[in-house]
Amino acid sequence: MIGDALINFFQNFGLAGFIIALFFIFLVDSMIFPSLPELFFLIAFLLNPSFQWGIFLLFIALLGIFCGNSLLYFMAKKAKIPNFIKEMMKKYSGMLLLGDERLLFLNNIAPVLPYSGAFMAVNEWNYKKSMIYLEAGAALKFSILLLLSNSFYILFKEGVARKATLALIFVTIAVSLSLSYFRKRKMEGRRGKI
Repeated sequence: MIGDALINFFQNFGLAGFIIALFFIFLVDSMIFPSLPELFFLIAFLLNPSFQWGIFLLFIALLGIFCGNSLLYFMAKKAKIPNFIKEMMKKYSGMLLLGDERLLFLNNIAPVLPYSGAFMAVNEWNYKKSMIYLEAGAALKFSILLLLSNSFYILFKEGVARKATLALIFVTIAVSLSLSYFRKRKMEGRRGKI
């Protein structure tokens, strides 16, 4: 898993290395392939379950998402993507519930649009509007995860809170994958009717 490789590489640099690794996990997740950033985000929060640390981690996550999607957007704008691939991408995003920039907000909950920066470029979505939806969705998702995890530390003893946070990680990933799966099934059903 790419996230493990990044953590292992940067762990020799202490906490600063872990923060850099977290940034790259979000960058890779935005640009290349899913790397389960929720898992590493909440594990990072477990290192110091405090409000200030959580806000800092949220900033790192949003920065990684912004940089990854921006890089992919500008690379896709400059690249000579074959027309048939562009048409497939446009058709795919057009079949989704929201066929415009608003889709980027929902993509944080039910990820069905990989390489969102490339889709922004190919669909000629407004960059600023796209980034606002993308960052707002990510901010909402990771803020909820932080609030839930932090509330575990307020309500329970540290050992129980740690276990509850780990359970939250698995529930978040399971819900995200389930929503993505059902969304894709619904799209396939729509395709069959056309």
